[in-house]
Amino acid sequence: MNQPQTNPHLTLLTERVSHASLDLPGPSPDAIANMVRAGMRAPDHAMLRPWQFVVVEGDRRQDLGHVLQASLRLRGVTDETQLERSLNIPMRAPVIIAVLLRYKEHPKVERTEQVGSAAAAAYAVSLAAEAQGFGSIWRTGSYATDPHVVSALGGGPQDEVIGFLYVGTKKGPSKTLPKLDLEDFLTHF
Repeated sequence: MNQPQTNPHLTLLTERVSHASLDLPGPSPDAIANMVRAGMRAPDHAMLRPWQFVVVEGDRRQDLGHVLQASLRLRGVTDETQLERSLNIPMRAPVIIAVLLRYKEHPKVERTEQVGSAAAAAYAVSLAAEAQGFGSIWRTGSYATDPHVVSALGGGPQDEVIGFLYVGTKKGPSKTLPKLDLEDFLTHF
């Protein structure tokens, strides 16, 4: 009788969890390049490449905090606690990889399909981070579609941030997720 073999690829895919507490060291330039290469393999109808990866690290995280704060001010936020907190958001991890949807008009590839491709790219980046021993968490929120933030990251009027991937060394234990019953999510036609 054949015993099932342990497959590290399947283990990575079936046991990956977001990790919110991230610390130094962050991924090296080579590790980041590996993550982006993985993202660039996302399904992509018509080879539109509807994504851009923007790495924010080091002191540039403080600059991103100022961009986030400015976006709040532009939206009329005056609460000082909220404004102060926005400055610290990018400091939650040593590296942030913002995955931008770079939308391209196409007669056969709708926006929703391009969003799906960019989301698949973001997920591949997070899997590649995990495969290299790093933790990550995918965040969005109102900043992801804020024109001021998108523009500061190099996006245009039709673009948006699909995900801010915070990446770093896992600090503390990973959270445990409840076991899900496959039968609740799997059917056959």
